[in-house]
Amino acid sequence: MDQETGLFINGEWRQSARTFTVADKYTLEPIREVSAAGPEDVAAAVGSAHEAASHPLDPAVRQAVLLRAAQLLEDRSEHVVASYVAETGFTIADGRGELNRAVEVLRLCAAEAIRVAGEEIPVSATPGSENRLAFTMRIPVGAVAAIAPFNAPLSTVAHKIGPAIAAGNGVILKPAELTPLSSINLVAAFMDAGLPPGYLHLVPGSGRTTGMALVQDERIRFVTFTGSTTVGRVIKRESNLARTHLELGSNSASIVAADADLDLVTRLTARAGYRKAGQVCTSVQRLLVDRRIVDDLAERMSAAVSTLRAGDPRLNTSDIGPLISAAEAERVHEWIKGSQGENTRIVGGERAGAVLQPTLVVSPGVQSRLLSEEAFGPVVVLTAVDSLEAAVEQINDGPYGLQSGVFTQDVDRAFHAAKRLAVGGVIINDTSSYHADAMPYGGVKASGHGVEGPRYAVHDMTDPRIVVLNLQSIAKGGRSA
Repeated sequence: MDQETGLFINGEWRQSARTFTVADKYTLEPIREVSAAGPEDVAAAVGSAHEAASHPLDPAVRQAVLLRAAQLLEDRSEHVVASYVAETGFTIADGRGELNRAVEVLRLCAAEAIRVAGEEIPVSATPGSENRLAFTMRIPVGAVAAIAPFNAPLSTVAHKIGPAIAAGNGVILKPAELTPLSSINLVAAFMDAGLPPGYLHLVPGSGRTTGMALVQDERIRFVTFTGSTTVGRVIKRESNLARTHLELGSNSASIVAADADLDLVTRLTARAGYRKAGQVCTSVQRLLVDRRIVDDLAERMSAAVSTLRAGDPRLNTSDIGPLISAAEAERVHEWIKGSQGENTRIVGGERAGAVLQPTLVVSPGVQSRLLSEEAFGPVVVLTAVDSLEAAVEQINDGPYGLQSGVFTQDVDRAFHAAKRLAVGGVIINDTSSYHADAMPYGGVKASGHGVEGPRYAVHDMTDPRIVVLNLQSIAKGGRSA
């Protein structure tokens, strides 16, 4: 696969005078040089995608390509997972899990490719339109810009390019500069699956140059972006009249009521708060716990977190690997140290370079940034609340609204929280981190707008076109042949 330079336009891999180095996030050794796309490369990719989208592939062809690409990813799992672990620093288990999710997403998209359809509109009920028949057709939006994050370079990318292709569009993918290898492997799978030139392009590079050139191109009709709220605001401002799907930041909280199953809370949070070194937008960053049980849960969580180990992601003894960089690990470490209050207790938190030990902060000081901002690291804060309603208000008062977990055995309390929480998803008796790929997934407020999920994304990546027939009455006895 040495021919795969990273820059893929109109069905061929291209070299560029501009390159950047991808490093192993644990060893820090260089892995590969990747060609960076300049403005002229972006313009060529957008032009090709725009032209391709004006001649959509037949639905059966889209389905076959998506199924074949999914199978090729599965067949190449050893190579794909090895690249993923190296460029992300995530564990082999995380790599395998995300590969399986990417494969499933592409298969779900294949099913949606042959379900793209409009609906009949009952215009005959409108006075004067009694003899009219109206229906919609779903038409591909055109050129789709897909801008992916570093923390899910397989599954999130599949959630962007899979629906775009299933809907009949041309798509231009800009991977995160830190983790482009997984996108290269995905694009190679689509090429080898028989996707014709023009329908998928890969333009690696920085957000400031490559990403901005892509977003500002007026031929782009849809932008799907996952990343920070700060960058999401820029994309919204610069994307002309294109529609946008923005999956942005969060400091997700899970509520623990007095009647919660604390063994369940501990077991699920020990996974959901720390996998991928906490670099997941739905990671449990906050546990808002009924004051009557807070000490009990704090002891259970402290014991669980003490058993977790950070280190070489290729070793079975490591529960998590490094953060994406030493600078990010240092930032999170500083936030942890700055959380000290009168009654604060910290479990874990030791740092060596980019590796930060899983951390629990019990009763952080009120000034702690962990209570209001997105940490994006392996840290969970545990705070006491007086009631479920107080926890709901605390979440709603914050800037984010992606997903929240609610642990309770009381169905009335569960539904009260589900109705009151200003978030995109409420997960009962599980954490904020739960995500099945078929479900609608997205946030509100500073967490963005629009939803992922193949069925929903395919619908969003098409436009309705209304067709109206003015049917004429047939004279009694019928028309002559």
